Amino acid sequence: MHKKFLLAALEQARIGQGHCAPNPCVGAVAVQNGTIIAQASHRCAGTPHAEQLLLTQIPPKMPGVSLYISLEPCNHWGRTPPCVDAIINHGVEEVVFAYLDPNPVVAKNNSSEKLRAHGIKVTHYPVDEITEFYKSYSYWTVTKRPRVTVKIAQTLNGKIGRSVGERVILSNTLCEEFTHQMRAAADVILTTAKTVSLDNPKMNVRLGQEKQAKPVAIIDRQLSLDQQSIIFSTAAHCHVYHCNEREVSYPNSTLHFMPMKNGVMDLDAVISHLGGLGYHDVWVEAGGTLFSALHQERLVHRTYLYIVPSILEHDAISAYQQSGIFDRTHTISWHAMGDNMIACLDWQED
Repeated sequence: MHKKFLLAALEQARIGQGHCAPNPCVGAVAVQNGTIIAQASHRCAGTPHAEQLLLTQIPPKMPGVSLYISLEPCNHWGRTPPCVDAIINHGVEEVVFAYLDPNPVVAKNNSSEKLRAHGIKVTHYPVDEITEFYKSYSYWTVTKRPRVTVKIAQTLNGKIGRSVGERVILSNTLCEEFTHQMRAAADVILTTAKTVSLDNPKMNVRLGQEKQAKPVAIIDRQLSLDQQSIIFSTAAHCHVYHCNEREVSYPNSTLHFMPMKNGVMDLDAVISHLGGLGYHDVWVEAGGTLFSALHQERLVHRTYLYIVPSILEHDAISAYQQSGIFDRTHTISWHAMGDNMIACLDWQED
């Protein structure tokens, strides 16, 4: 029964995915007599937490109510008051949560001990799906760096597009929808000035009739972006990473000067900076150069290869521009997407 209601809390947590960083996404449900009577999610940093929103939906000291929360309730002041205090003051009888908060401030104050001291029954009940959900938040909390996920669509002979001529769209509509779902769940989308120049992409989320702007990071070493590129109006904000000291301004953007490493931009510094901005999840959409370089630098945590049943000519652009980029230990899973196939490679982490 615990797992059933914690998975319901997880579904609430997913509502905030891609909006809450640097906070974790949290979902909560209230249960009475085996029935969910209220549910809530944390929507974005600075707004009320899921537990606080949930408690507004149920009367104080309501008998027989259990709160099921995806993450251990917070016990310290930030931009909002401690959820533990709100739970105690509301007279809740039981709290069940799935994931221990890795934040050392939360761990030090011990939420469970505080709740039990006020007669509240507390259960920590781990659930695999929720542990997986908090991977990025946990990694960021410990390292202050984001987890990086990249995707690339390729033909059977490993090509991603033609070097000259009209742009080639390789993957099918199912893969396209998957891409937009991943954009929605990410905190920031990473791309390159070359991709922006060649494709003039919107890099926003388009699912059904809804459109959602996302923060976009653009690697633009020489500050060569066209100020009229559509991305400046479709992104929530652009972070432009460069190695050029000349004075340039782009619309809706912040410029970040990055160090060089072996004659190219230091990608490790870029990823670290994105973590410093509070982003937990980076979704990468770019060409073979950045794709290969990120793998070569061992900066990727998960790779999606969209494999398309077609072949491009021998001199078309290759997806893989460095050797040995897939030599790291990894697991692989396969996901059929109509006539396309997605290979998901999870790289072994230190």
